[in-house]
This record gives sequence, structure tokens and C-alpha cells, in this order.
Amino acid sequence: MRLNVDGLLDSAEELATIIVNGRVEITVLNDIVDADTGMPTEVEPRHFKGTSLPEIVALLQDRYAGDATFIVRTPSGMAIVRPPFSEISIFYQVRNDEIECWAGLKLPDAALAQRHAFNFGYLTGLICNASWLTPETGLCGIFELLSGAALIVSRGTFRQVDFLAGAVARLNTSTVSFKDDVASFRQLISASVAHKTRRYGGAFSIECSGGLDSSVVALAAADLHRGRPLSLLNSYSETDVNGDERFFFAALAEQVGGAPTYVETNARSSMTHLSSELLAPTPRPCKLAATIPTTAQLHEAAQAAGSRLVLTGDGGDQLFLRMRRLTMARELLAESRSPQEALRELAGLAIQARASVWRVLREVITGRSGRDLRRHMLGDHRPQSLVTSVRPDFGAELVPGARSLRHLPTTRLFQFFGMRHAELNRIALRDIAVEERKAFVFWPLIKAGLVTARRHHHSNGIDRALEREAFREHLPDVIYYRVGKGAGRDMLMRYEYGALVSRVERSALYRQGLISRDLLRSAIDNLSYDSAFALVRLCAVADWMDLHERG
Repeated sequence: MRLNVDGLLDSAEELATIIVNGRVEITVLNDIVDADTGMPTEVEPRHFKGTSLPEIVALLQDRYAGDATFIVRTPSGMAIVRPPFSEISIFYQVRNDEIECWAGLKLPDAALAQRHAFNFGYLTGLICNASWLTPETGLCGIFELLSGAALIVSRGTFRQVDFLAGAVARLNTSTVSFKDDVASFRQLISASVAHKTRRYGGAFSIECSGGLDSSVVALAAADLHRGRPLSLLNSYSETDVNGDERFFFAALAEQVGGAPTYVETNARSSMTHLSSELLAPTPRPCKLAATIPTTAQLHEAAQAAGSRLVLTGDGGDQLFLRMRRLTMARELLAESRSPQEALRELAGLAIQARASVWRVLREVITGRSGRDLRRHMLGDHRPQSLVTSVRPDFGAELVPGARSLRHLPTTRLFQFFGMRHAELNRIALRDIAVEERKAFVFWPLIKAGLVTARRHHHSNGIDRALEREAFREHLPDVIYYRVGKGAGRDMLMRYEYGALVSRVERSALYRQGLISRDLLRSAIDNLSYDSAFALVRLCAVADWMDLHERG
């Protein structure tokens, strides 16, 4: 079995090769950082002397991180290593005795020229849960090398091995003070922004809603790139059910001295289709189907501003535990260091959750909210589509290695699953040469978020306290004290769902018998948020299949 890595090498911005004992060769594609500090580093050959191929791969996963790739060549075989939460997407296909690899979401011309059967097992599962993370894709024979995993080729066989779940399972809770945690998180957020923008100089834009997450990213970028006007992109909606956010965005833009660009969220949005004609062919259907036209406008605006990169705050809600207060109650009280502190925490939770103290106590005793969330992530209480005529085989885990994480507290599971799901929030736009990166999808930062005390995330009645305090001195008060944010047009009013259903009834999914006409009509007649999102997911898969069928 031969491993063809030409597609990876051609995509690299920078290559560095390290020779170990004259027999082992490690090629580093792009910049790497230390897995703990997030600071730039280099591979140390001495760490790999006398080690086997599996040991080399494990050491690379343990010591290094960043948007990079490693290619390892040894006498016993080869491996491609994608570090934890690397945003460099890697796909491969097996043809005869060769494994062809490439980087990036878009299918290369050679793969496009081939006819691939649809992977209906994967697609059915995806319709039920758009966040299902698996090496399988919608095309038979094409797989993704997931982050935190390695593709190992040895003795004529190959396998993909996940290392990330094991690394998370071994993490121990930190005992540092809140003040030290604040300083650490500021450094790590800045390190992530520096890493992701390093190769672009000032040619990048920040997608900023005026919410806490994107504002923190903008402040970190402004501090790192002083003296340069920061390109800020805001998509607004006057029909937002939660209000127009431009007031908050303007406060942030004034604080950082940025150059703001406004995009009306619904300017190009159709109510009868998803605008999938804007997408390039990819191995997976687009998870963010409802945002395609808005993302295209933002990337066009970035391109017009001279940017080659758009940086977002996606994943911040999950990393910093923006979740139901009652779900956190049991863990927060368990960390209380005195009866008085426990009573204060109990009262604060009741106030924030707008519930009685007895309601909070009942949750602490029963753990019902947390138990339901755990079943959603680990058990049999998983989403099922309201419109499919077949049930998917969810014997597979929702994220690789999930079963090894059952011992973790619920909030850690929420963080890890949420950040893994954020990896799938990707859009490959046709004819727009702008990349997108997520500042919070950065392993050293995620690791710190997982190990820090829960009471530091939720401190003195303030949620996302570490994120707020890390940039408190520069964060405008209107954003620092902000408790929520807008969410675009109400989903029930977003589309003419009858038109989406008609489109699905003309699709290959329908012809294959995977979709029930009666359930489709029932979803329209009893439209809810669940059925609206289910119809959009269904339409996204149908559009993706049509794109491939048309060639």
C-alpha cells in the first residue's frame, strides 16, 4: 500500500524536514506550536531517538498543536499526523494500492473526475445529527483524517487512529487561582490569534457580531497588530427577533479603531432555497446550510478589504460553558470550599436560572438535566429526524473515542463535544479565495478550558467569567455586561418550507426511499423549530447530492 502525499505537500505554505538517526524523517507542514503554551516551537529530533512509528506518532500528538500536519517516514512504514484541533482539513481516498491525500475542503479535480457512489449510511445519520463526527463522508471511498488522529500505513495495511479522546480522558483538574487562570487565558487567546494570522500579516478580517466571543477575538487581534487598521465585518438584521446588534458592534469598532464593514444578513437570502449554487463540491454536505448566502457576502467583503483570511469566534460558547445554569449546578456546588460558599452559589444559580432555591436543589440531588445531556452525547437518547423513513445505525460514536470519556463530568463533555462539533462548521464557497479560521479552535486553549475549575468559568454569578475578565480593561462595558446576543431571523419565518419540501421530493434521497412523504407533509402541517431545522438539513443533503450528480 503506497501513501501519496503530493496533494498535501503542494498545499503547504512552509515545509521543514527533520532527520532522526539517519533513518526517520519527519516533515512539518506549516507552523506548529507547543501543545501546552500555544507558543511557536520546532520539532526536537532528540525526543524521537529509538522510538517506533506508533511511538513517534503519539509523541507528535502529545507535544505539538496548531494548524499544521506531520508526515512521518520510517523503515517500517509512513504516517500522516493531524494535530488536535488543526483546522487544516485532510481527506484521502483509496484507489487500487494507493492512498491519495489532499488538504482543504474542496474536492480536487482528479477526485471530481471520478464517479463516487453515495454513502447512504453516513448521509442518513447526518440528516438526524449534523454534528456526527466520523472519518466517513458522503462519498464512498473518500474519508477525512480527523484532527487529533493519524493515518498509519505499515506492512501493506492502513488504519486511522484517534489520539484526542485519550488525551482528554487523561487530563487532571487545575488548582491554580482565578487570577492566574485569567492571565493564562488571555495569553492563550492571544497565542491562538497570533498563530492563525501569522502568515497573513495584516491581510485578515474579523467576523464580529458585537457579542462577547467575537469581541474578545477582535481585541486580541488589535493588540497583536497595533498600528494597523483592523478590518471588522458585521452581519446585521433589522428583523432579528432579539434586536439589532449594530450598537454593540459600533462600540467594539470604536474601541479597537477598526474599519467596519456592514452586511445585511438577509440581503441575498432566498426563502425558497438554500443558495447552494454558491458552494464548491466537497466530500461532505454543508452543515451551515442556512448561512450560505450571508457567509458568501462576508467573505466577499473581506476579499474587497484585501483580506485572505476571516477569523471568527465560533466555539466560544461551548469552550466557556454558555449552557443551562441548572445543568452546571451539581458540579459548581461540588467545588464549593465551604458551606457559606455553597449557599452563595446556590442563591446565585437560582437568581440566574430564575428558579427557586428548591428547584436548584432538586437538580443538584437528581442531576436530571445533566443526565439528559449525557444521554444525548453518549447514550441512546440521540436525535432522530422527523422526516426520514429509516432510522440510522448509530452504533458508531457521535465523536471518536466517546465511550472512553464516560467518567468525565457533564460540563467537560459539553465542552469537548461542542468544540469537536465546531470543527464541522465549514463552508467551501465557489470562486471566493478567502480562508476561515476559528480563534477558539486551538488545542492549548481548549485544554486549558477543560482542566480549569468550573467555578472559574462561572464566577460570582457571572457566566463566561474567564473570557470576560481576560480582556476586561479593553472590553466596552456594554459588551462586558451583555448577557445574550441576537440570532438572526426567526427560523420559523426564514423559509417557505413548502418550497423546500417540493425540492426534497425531487431529490435522489426521495427516490431512494429514505424520505417519507407523509412525514414531510406532517412536518409542514405541524411546523416547529425542530421540524424547520430538520427540513433545512434534509434540503442541504439533497442539494449536495444534486451538485455531485450534475458533475
